Parts: sequence; structure tokens; C-alpha cells
Amino acid sequence: MINLNHKINLYKSDLPYPQIKVMGKNKYYALLLKEDYVGMVSEMTAINQYLYHYFVNNDNYKDIAHMLEQISIVEMTHLEILAKLIILLGEKPIYYSNNSFWNGSYVDYGSNILEQLKSDLESEYKAIDNYNNDILKIDDPYIKDILKRIILDEEIHVELFKEAILKLK
Repeated sequence: MINLNHKINLYKSDLPYPQIKVMGKNKYYALLLKEDYVGMVSEMTAINQYLYHYFVNNDNYKDIAHMLEQISIVEMTHLEILAKLIILLGEKPIYYSNNSFWNGSYVDYGSNILEQLKSDLESEYKAIDNYNNDILKIDDPYIKDILKRIILDEEIHVELFKEAILKLK
């Protein structure tokens, strides 16, 4: 069962998220953010992947499983932020991006904890790259500030996954 007494402050930046607003409706920006929202490398995929890894490792690797659970909760915050931005940009936050609906095949299930953590780490690197690419393409300072803030959390996740991998070696 997911622990509702979570302390996500250890798994995200202490800086507050900027106000969620946009300069105006923009379908192109919404399409870019939908990829971060529900694409193959996305918040939706991260949430489901990390929760799966939590479920299958909770008995044997409690500390790492707890970390995965908490990181997934931070990713849920990112998913909500992106949904709100997509709506403000004039689109609906359906689970559809790049001509396909989100599905469970996007999740890297992995065959063991080390393989899973390496995949999780790689996913964080890709997410950071995607957000940085979006920042270059988007000319809305409000969205850029929000994406930069999300990146801070993702960078913390990178460090946490690296530490967990080192503990297992």
C-alpha cells in the first residue's frame, strides 16, 4: 500500500513551483508539452514505471522501493502541472501524443532491481534533455520558468538513482 505519510521534500527541490500561467493559447506549445506529459519518455511513463518498480521490489529492497514511491509522487505533481499548462494553452490533457495513446508498453519493467534503476536513471536524463529542448523552442517565459523548476526535481532524481545504483554494486 502506498504510504500516505510521505515526505517528498527529500525527493524534490525546496524551491516553490512558479505560478502556472501562460502568455496565451498556443497549440504548438501544447503539443510539445503533451510529449512530456504522456509520450514514451514522459511523466506518465515515469509514474507508472517507478510505481511498478516499487511494487515488485518492496519486499526485498524496502529503502529503494520507498524512494521509488516518493519519486513517483513528485512525478505526479509534474503531470498535474503539465496538464494545467496544456489546458491553459487551449488543448485537452488527454493521454494522447505523437499520434498514439499512452500505453503500458512505454514502461521498462526490467528483470532485476539494478536493471530497473539504470533504466530509471536513463529516463531522468532523457526527461531533462526533453525539457531543455522545449525551453529552446518555447518563447513563453512563464512556461520556461516552470520547466526549469521541474528540471531541478529531475536532477535530484538523477542523483538519487545514481546513489541507489552504487549501493547495489
